[in-house]
Amino acid sequence: MNNTVFKTYEILKLVAQHKNGLTLAQIVKALELPKSTVFNIVHSLEELGMLQLTGGAVPVYQLGIESLKIGLAYLSGSSLDAVARPVLSKLCHETNETTFLSVRSGASDLVYVMKFLSDAEYQTKYSIGDVRPLLSLAMGKAMLSAMSDDEVRAIITPELLASCSIPSITDIASLLDYLHETRRLGYAIDATDENDPFACPVAAPILDFNNHLAGAISIVIMHDLGNKDRVQSLGKRGNAAALDISRGLGYMGSSLFTAY
Repeated sequence: MNNTVFKTYEILKLVAQHKNGLTLAQIVKALELPKSTVFNIVHSLEELGMLQLTGGAVPVYQLGIESLKIGLAYLSGSSLDAVARPVLSKLCHETNETTFLSVRSGASDLVYVMKFLSDAEYQTKYSIGDVRPLLSLAMGKAMLSAMSDDEVRAIITPELLASCSIPSITDIASLLDYLHETRRLGYAIDATDENDPFACPVAAPILDFNNHLAGAISIVIMHDLGNKDRVQSLGKRGNAAALDISRGLGYMGSSLFTAY
């Protein structure tokens, strides 16, 4: 791979992971590249509109409008977008809960690519384009549940475990126990002492015609949180919606976890 192209990709990826932007010095430090190299690439990306320099006491670089255009062009041409959009819109309307679609980003992250907002008084802070570690969200755990135990073992690192939103998951054994239960239920759930008072995300994976992971959807439950029956019901609805989207992509399985 061309070295300059790779460095350009790394810079764009890094900035995309920091919603509030990064200074030139922070980019240099994070990527351990010469300042002159980073300056030249960043300056070129700024001229192209791929990055923009925001004002303020300490100017920072954020993704520019041209990066957004490319991302939107990818989504508009994606069969996943076309299949998932009406399903998630309907799910949001019928449940009055916010719904999300995400896809995997690299080995250990996911990125939000679709969001339908409910009228709940309080809302999740995540938006389209946000990148998060797999274990920090129900959607990421749903993605892992669609992988074999060996695939999960190959992905998990101590750093990724440290990002887990469920305190009881502390090692690979406790994570696999959680994933086995997720497969049994048909959906991942992030009901913990920390988020129960505010939200209860439930999520399910999406598979394609090759039975490969294509993404995940979630319902962020914010109404009637004390009603466990409702949480269970919406978990099942999330599973059914994910299966509908998967079948729209050519998946032929009778359930999302046929292989388990």
